[in-house]
Amino acid sequence: MKSLSAGEILEHAVRRQNVNISELSRRMKVNRRTLYNWFHQEKLHLDVVCAIGQVINYDFSKEFQDEFLRSGVRLVTEETNQQLTQQPHTQDSIYYWMHKYITLLEDYKTLLEASRSVNESLGQCINELSK
Repeated sequence: MKSLSAGEILEHAVRRQNVNISELSRRMKVNRRTLYNWFHQEKLHLDVVCAIGQVINYDFSKEFQDEFLRSGVRLVTEETNQQLTQQPHTQDSIYYWMHKYITLLEDYKTLLEASRSVNESLGQCINELSK
């Protein structure tokens, strides 16, 4: 049995996800002809594969496992995911600092929203006083 080309794998995934080619081209900011050209390619750059996967919400890591491994991308499997979640989160752990950073960003966003609300209220008060 003939193995599928990279383009054929992409096309089948797009069709299985019921994604309209026009919509896909619009979301990827490429023309439809480019998509059809990709579908006819024997090999494709991993960036193209990942971009299409992101748009159609499809994980191509199984179909393009060798390409992912060659690129240095470490695939997160169930086993590695369990290992990551079971690691202690000490101050030396990257996950400890990652969590701290995300918490800080969320707090910053909350402060910005509160500041924006206060500024809007202040603007309304100034407008009413100037009348």
